[in-house]
Amino acid sequence: MPLRMSAGMSDKVFIVGRSKSGKPGIKLLAGQVVTVIPENATVIITPDASPLPVDADYVLADGTPVPKGTATQFSGTVSLDPTAVDNAPVNVTESIKNADGSPVLNNEGQPIADLTDTVTQVPDLLESEGELFGVPA
Repeated sequence: MPLRMSAGMSDKVFIVGRSKSGKPGIKLLAGQVVTVIPENATVIITPDASPLPVDADYVLADGTPVPKGTATQFSGTVSLDPTAVDNAPVNVTESIKNADGSPVLNNEGQPIADLTDTVTQVPDLLESEGELFGVPA
């Protein structure tokens, strides 16, 4: 799902593998590697040393629930470089390959397609409302 965030913010990123039936939490096999690469340096992806399980209940873009504790193939943090421009989406591509660079194949012998999504810096996002009735200054 596209991510919108304000300057100075960071967020978590999780890549969750899915089975043919759609079940989330499928782990990488030995020799498989997931990369998450932004198209430019204004989006910073910092991977965790080892993929961590999801830290809360999430829902994928297609509505698939991903319960807290589900195994991931990649986890880390996404943040913005100070040179990021408001309202300029940056493509981020996730790819799964074998260690030798060859594509990982699905059950039908077809390469698993790369996924691309966007991260966009937006002007300060609304976090809360102010007081309705205050004391005049």
